[in-house]
Amino acid sequence: MKISLEEVLKEIEGNKFFKVIEEGGLLKVSYRFNAPFVFDTPLKRELRGITFNRLTGEVVSRPFHKFFNLNEIEESKEERLKGKEFIFREKLDGTMVHFALYRGELLPLTQKSFKNEQTERAKEIVEKDDKLRQFILSALKKGITPIFELLSPDFQIVVPVSEEKLYLTELRQNNNGKYLLERYEREISELGIPLPKKRVLTLEGALKELEGTENIEGFVLKDFSKEEPFPLFVKLKSPWYHERHYIFTYLHNIPDHKLFKLFLDGKADEFFSKLTNKKLKRNRMGKLKKLVDLYIELTETAKELSPLYGKKNFERRVSKETERIKSTFSRDFKKLQLSPSFLRESARVASKGGKFEKFIGMKLYSLLKEKEIELKQD
Repeated sequence: MKISLEEVLKEIEGNKFFKVIEEGGLLKVSYRFNAPFVFDTPLKRELRGITFNRLTGEVVSRPFHKFFNLNEIEESKEERLKGKEFIFREKLDGTMVHFALYRGELLPLTQKSFKNEQTERAKEIVEKDDKLRQFILSALKKGITPIFELLSPDFQIVVPVSEEKLYLTELRQNNNGKYLLERYEREISELGIPLPKKRVLTLEGALKELEGTENIEGFVLKDFSKEEPFPLFVKLKSPWYHERHYIFTYLHNIPDHKLFKLFLDGKADEFFSKLTNKKLKRNRMGKLKKLVDLYIELTETAKELSPLYGKKNFERRVSKETERIKSTFSRDFKKLQLSPSFLRESARVASKGGKFEKFIGMKLYSLLKEKEIELKQD
């Protein structure tokens, strides 16, 4: 499918789900929000970081079109695909990096950015590998976009990564969108450029292979029986990945009060045992430890104060202990709005034999939710 900058800008005019990003003489178009209804025309499905020369309107880099998960839309329904053999490539759990050649400069790009940590890392890898650099330049000079997946321990998402590497996931013709990797696979392999593993299977066979398999995101099904407006690509995720990606996403975006709630509900161990991203695990476990340390200090103090409840020196001790706790934990918390009434009520519940630990847990949860208590940012 041929694309012009003019028709792309007309297609998305007034559409809040897409954005235009400009840098120098280049213009990139990508989506803001990822849902099937956003991509209601073939042209919109091409807007995943496609990059144009702003002056000439020429496509200078054309990454993948938008494709969907198995059963996510009508064309990817399982019943339509059963009983047929397809090409399956391993779906790698990294960052898509596609290249452009502009004013003689080789530019690594991501879907929504001209420059970030991932593009800088991709640039470093290419600069150290002359064979890879020459391959990319040769493709670009022929009007072909090399599309890679950057895998790095520094940018791990779910699947553990031990070695930093760029995998060539596709070659795409800029002017018409044709996919060329399968055509040139042999020559690329002979150059030693890493490719995702490939197999030819039925859908049933691919799904069976993913059952019980660990440390793999899944497969991309490729069907070239229809080329226009683009071939059928379908994402298949492994059950192992699906569960862990949910946990990764949840813990990546979770506010502190919900993180603490995992502890209160006894679910923290279960979640962290399935979180494969070491950096995120260290961060969130560190945060939770600070919250739990405060919780334990509050429960132990309330227990100590409970025999004094209603006695002469009780209020003075409550005020003194409240200030002590606030001082002790000020190194970890940027906001600690802890009033004497918190310990007073907790000690009262404890003195009557009530479930004061639960009472303290829920009070602390509420203060975190209302941002009366906030951790310092790492």
